[in-house]
Amino acid sequence: MNKDFDGWQEIDWGIELDTLEFDLMAIKSHNKNNPNVSKAWNQWPEEMDNIILLPLGYKPHRWDKKSKLTEAQEIDLKLKWIEFAQFVFESESIILEENTFTVVGQHGSKFSFDASTEFSLWLPPGTIEKYSPSLRSIRNGAPGKSNLGAHVGYLEASHASWKIETRSPEDGLGFCDFPNHIKNLELQQYEAWSTFVYPTEDTFPENLTKLINLMIDDLEIWSILHQHELNRRKANAEWNEKWPNGRPDDWMYL
Repeated sequence: MNKDFDGWQEIDWGIELDTLEFDLMAIKSHNKNNPNVSKAWNQWPEEMDNIILLPLGYKPHRWDKKSKLTEAQEIDLKLKWIEFAQFVFESESIILEENTFTVVGQHGSKFSFDASTEFSLWLPPGTIEKYSPSLRSIRNGAPGKSNLGAHVGYLEASHASWKIETRSPEDGLGFCDFPNHIKNLELQQYEAWSTFVYPTEDTFPENLTKLINLMIDDLEIWSILHQHELNRRKANAEWNEKWPNGRPDDWMYL
């Protein structure tokens, strides 16, 4: 074992701290050129005054009396983040800049999203700073929701959660065409804003891995978005039937 290897000497210190890119790069720097690591990465970055946010995804408050994770849970979560980091850096289809992923599918589709480790969810690209204050407030019980400004902020942040961008051209009315390599769809277009993909796995790195694999595969993800568009149009039709003149202004009671 080469005890002289120092992963922190391998990292690009020009990357912004407190971003997922930095944390994954720290994992890479401790594994890729490490003579003590074989094909599968397995080394967690040595602590430097909690310089990275992972595995929790945020820095715990110093007054937290109890860890959010048991020792076994922390070990397991670290391993999953290591596996995810290797997946990201060994794939030619993935670009990560700070917290924003851009993924190119095998049929040429392009997708993008922000990954928020603090909330363990994804958001539209470039929106973490915009929605984080509202998401923190929601996490704390949504105080002041009777205030119109706060209420609208909570709604916007909630509606942005789990949304991705398909990076497809819009028709000027907010709709995009489904790609030509997807056949036998009932609908030909989808609303550009309503592109949600929801998590199904137990941990955030596993959910990120599944989401990105769907994007790279460039097939099933369109079936998911197509079904969401069908559901959206059905819900809108039911809404319009029930409230043909618009619903009363009852935002304070939602």
